[in-house]
Amino acid sequence: MWLVAHNKCWTADRLAKRGLPHPDRCPMCDQESETINHLLIGCSFATEFWHRFLSQVGLQALSPRLSDSSFYDWWERITIDCSVLVLQGINSLIILGAWTIWTQRNNCVFDGAAPDVARPLILSSEERKLWSMAGARGISFLTASTLVE
Repeated sequence: MWLVAHNKCWTADRLAKRGLPHPDRCPMCDQESETINHLLIGCSFATEFWHRFLSQVGLQALSPRLSDSSFYDWWERITIDCSVLVLQGINSLIILGAWTIWTQRNNCVFDGAAPDVARPLILSSEERKLWSMAGARGISFLTASTLVE
């Protein structure tokens, strides 16, 4: 997340500044130039992803809006709207979701895969345990009754 916050991810806009080969448009939606903010919240793929992902825990109302200008503005807005009980879990889900989008993007760029927003993102009990061991303890609270095997 440090790389996202400091605009250090190797998206097309950064590659172009350094004269490196890069896609002309976002590899996920093929509609706009790729920046980290576009990729994570502005892209039509990301918009659909967040809605589906957050709806699994009943938080689809927190999905990015057109008025959210950056990933961090959106993240700040939704954490302000969340109760203390949900905050730790939602932070973990946002990190997991951003990582999932980045992984999907890399699969498209490096492996020629097509974006797959329809792929369900249901965390198994083993995945929840691994995320919890990695420090994402709040995810268990949000997923206990909604994201089950």
